[in-house]
Parts: sequence; C-alpha cells; structure tokens
Amino acid sequence: MAEDKLFNYYERQDVLPTFGNFKSSTELEAYASQRRELFSDKLVLSPRLFRDADVLEFGPDSGENALVFAGWGANMTLAEPNRHAHPKIEAYFAHFGLTQRLRELALADVEGFSSNRRFDIIDAEGFIYTVQPSEKWLDIFHRLLNPDGYAVVSYYERYGGFFELALKAIHAAGKALSGRAALDTAKMLFEAKWDSIPHTRSFESWLMDVLENPFVRHRYFLDAAGLCAAADQQGFDVHSAWPAYRDSLDIYWHKKVLSGDEKLHRARRHLDRSRLSFLGGRKLYLVGKADAVQAISASIEALVLDVDGMIDDPFGANLPRAISGLAALRETIRTADILADDTADIEAIMATLDSFHRIFGAIGRRDAAAVAALTQADPAFINTWGQPAHFLVVRKR
Repeated sequence: MAEDKLFNYYERQDVLPTFGNFKSSTELEAYASQRRELFSDKLVLSPRLFRDADVLEFGPDSGENALVFAGWGANMTLAEPNRHAHPKIEAYFAHFGLTQRLRELALADVEGFSSNRRFDIIDAEGFIYTVQPSEKWLDIFHRLLNPDGYAVVSYYERYGGFFELALKAIHAAGKALSGRAALDTAKMLFEAKWDSIPHTRSFESWLMDVLENPFVRHRYFLDAAGLCAAADQQGFDVHSAWPAYRDSLDIYWHKKVLSGDEKLHRARRHLDRSRLSFLGGRKLYLVGKADAVQAISASIEALVLDVDGMIDDPFGANLPRAISGLAALRETIRTADILADDTADIEAIMATLDSFHRIFGAIGRRDAAAVAALTQADPAFINTWGQPAHFLVVRKR
C-alpha cells in the first residue's frame, strides 16, 4: 500500500533503516572516515566547512551522519518526523559527548519544519526524492539557507535505479511463485548477493528500505538532468555531484566565464551520455552521435518502465517486453560507441543484462527453482548493484 509520506511507512516498522548501533569511538571514527572521503574527495566539501557552521539535517533517522557532522564541529539542528528515532538520536549524542552540538531536535518533516534562523548547510539524504515535485523542497531549502550556503542531497536516479527495480520485480515474482513470506523469499533469492559486500545495516532493514518500500518506484525516481534544471530555476548553482554531473573532459580557457544557460546545456549533454554508466554502475560513456545516444536512452527508459510494472504484476504484459528489452539493449551495446576503462567493463554489463534476461525468462516459465539457482550463484547477478544513489551539492546564489 502506498503511503502519504515515507516517514509514515518507517513509523510502522520495527527497525530504523540506517541504524548502525555504534557503541565505541572506533566504530564511529571508521564511519566518519568513509563520510570524510565522500565529502572531501567526491563532493568537494571539506570537513573544515562544518566547523562552527549551522547545519540543518532533514531526515537523520537514528543520527549517524549527524554525529559525524557534530564531530567535525557543526552545530546541528535535526528535523526527524519519525518519533521512534528521537530517543536513539539523543542517546547517541550523549554517549559520544556531543550533546552540546545538538541545538534542536524537531519532530517535523521537510514541509512541516519552520525556523526564523538561516543555515550554512542543509543535508537531506536518502528520502528527498519522495517530496515531489522537486521544486517544492528546493524552494524550502532556498529560503532556509544563507547566501552561498550549500544543500547536500542524495536520491534515487531514474536510470541508476534500474537494478533496484529489477530486484523488487524478482522479489515480487519469487513471493508469488513460492508462497513464502517477504523475508524468507528475500533470503532465498538475495542472501548470497547481500553477503558479497560489507554493510553497516541488517538484511532485514534492506528488505524494508528497498524491496518492500513503496517509494522505491520509477514514479518517484528523479532524472539527473531534470533535477539540475529545476535547481537552476530555483536559484542554485551545481557545486558538485557523485557521479560527476560536469563533463570532466571539457577544456576551455580558465578565464572564460560560461553563462548559467551554457553550464546547464553542457551538463545536460554530459548526463545524456552518462545514462548507461548510471545503469551499469561503471564507466560506460556513450560517445556516438546524438541520435544514437537518444535511441539508447529511450530503450533504457522503456526497459525501466516495464521492469517497474512487473513489481505490481510479475507475470503480466510487462514481463515479455522486459525480456525482449534486456536482449535488445545487450545487442545494442555490442555495436554502440562506448568509452570504458577496459573492454572487460563492456563485457561485464552485457553479462549482467544476460543474467537478468535468464532470470526473467525463468520467471516467465514459472520456474521458482531456476530463479533461485540463478540469483544465488550467477556472478554477474551477484556482483552488480548499479548506481541507484546519486549525491548532488547545490549552492545558493
């Protein structure tokens, strides 16, 4: 059942989706080191910017990211609409001796939060894509930020989220074929995949946060180029993103000043050519002619929509279209002009598409055993996650 807001869904659950249960300073520092790498290296935001900065975080969940910001010297205001998270946040700050850095803990979501203060940095990770249209939260952020203030968001990108939707479709089919409960089905299908990479959260929280989450759907996912255009219209400049939204191969005289429109045009052109990279989670940059790039993008869009439709009806009309779409995309990649680090990367995405093609074919045959055998043992399936989560940093003009 679709919920009005994402936090309503979380309030009904027994676990918080990102709770890391940090008990020692060593555990917290290990996590802080990962965040430092993300912010310094990928998002070009030095932790020094957080020193004595007024930071507003929307949707902190249990507060791990807020602890890191506070450890960097930030004065934290937290707006968390899930009341179940508040005791864990307060206990965390007390346990790590950072209570003085927690200026306010508000029971509010993005639309319900109000303040007469202005902030240097706003952080909203993992949920902001559900507040639609994007102009709504961009306008709120613009009002709450100081001039030259930064907003950091992460969201599900429309093309990068393909494999998340595919996993949900396989899970839906697995439940229908096996008659098992959601958790049992997920373990039957995805335990080997889950165990292949390290995690700071439980399998159960991933089930809740992705496979059963009604907001992890195509209708909520954001197109990177569209989001950049919306941010520009709301008075923001793109500061950084991960994956990169600026063409790092672009070269021109350092004193040349590009207009806002030209910057946006170049970013959109780069993002059009990056859609296969987003889907595959590796460098697969489309360097062919513009019409060929658009054709591949259109086929990806159709495939994503068909797989999304399978979540509601695993054996309906979307299934044969998804099977043929996977085969067609695989064959297109064979002849497309693609810039990759190595031919192995192109071979890997073709192997992955072939893997999902075989899994969906087994679903079409109603062969539950074959589906489980493929998901538990196929290396291409196990090793592929795509690039569903994108980070964007915008700066208020």
